[in-house]
Amino acid sequence: MKQTSGMGMGTGIAMAVVAGVAVGAGVALLLAPCSGADARSWLARKSRDVKDRTMNAFASGKEAVQRTAGDAARELSSELSSRATSPAPTLRS
Repeated sequence: MKQTSGMGMGTGIAMAVVAGVAVGAGVALLLAPCSGADARSWLARKSRDVKDRTMNAFASGKEAVQRTAGDAARELSSELSSRATSPAPTLRS
């Protein structure tokens, strides 16, 4: 999928989640059989839950990327070290 707006895939997904939550909350408020105060309290609680889950998901993703980058760096360092210590091939004429 080609990105034309400059937004990363993760940003686009996060924006879709936020938009979905906003639409769902609006519909829930319109159709709710409870008082406005109860609806606002419910909406605040659900918003905090979504925020917490989103923050945890991003933190987990960040940790996974850092682990993968660290593993790749160690592997590259090991490969470069082994090449540096092995004798260079000789050229024959």
